[in-house]
Amino acid sequence: MTSIADRTLAVGDQGRFSAALFVVLLISVFIATVAPFDVMFTAATFGSPILRAILIAVMVLTGAWAANNVGLRLTGRVGSLLAGAGAAILVAGYVIAIDCYLFRSSLPASYVRFFEEVPLADRFGYFMLRAFNENVIYRLFVFSTALSVLSEVRAKGLPPLAILAVMIGTQALNIGFNVTALSPDPITAGTLAYEALRYIVPGVIWAWLFWRFGFMAAETASVGCHIFLQPALGALL
Repeated sequence: MTSIADRTLAVGDQGRFSAALFVVLLISVFIATVAPFDVMFTAATFGSPILRAILIAVMVLTGAWAANNVGLRLTGRVGSLLAGAGAAILVAGYVIAIDCYLFRSSLPASYVRFFEEVPLADRFGYFMLRAFNENVIYRLFVFSTALSVLSEVRAKGLPPLAILAVMIGTQALNIGFNVTALSPDPITAGTLAYEALRYIVPGVIWAWLFWRFGFMAAETASVGCHIFLQPALGALL
């Protein structure tokens, strides 16, 4: 991992940056309008589709500016989407191992029933749309903005461990609000271990893909992961 201060946005990336920004903006506004998903995002917009559309647009534009400010890209070099696709397959296999084998005996019955009872097509729609805007909120907006703020504080650039800490903290914020706080079950060491392995590790991988290959690689991975994951969980849980 190189210092983020050493990463620059090449002149040739500017056109792709604008095109990718338009696509991300369009898709994220549509998703936010029809389904907010995120707890804090929903609370901040008071259940209003119009406010959700405005807020997600502000997040996209702010996140894109912050990403550009620290040398991160929306699009990457040739092969970046292939890296995202490869990560989608690997992470799907990782999550299958976590849910279907390592922690299978401790999974809540309601979680297992969800995959048994909800049709595959509905699960595809729910998880893929949710994954797209989760990346917009927690990777493009929160992660990029945090790095931008920290880079202003530390003029010499951020060391790799600091970037990794932001990756972890960003996803921990997401899971804390949207998984841990919503669980009806007691919070135990086992629960926290499961959530760290099941949810935080993949989120860190998506952030690393953004940092290394561009935001669209992270979106390809996190959204595409469910193409492999949802049929497997439905069959194996």
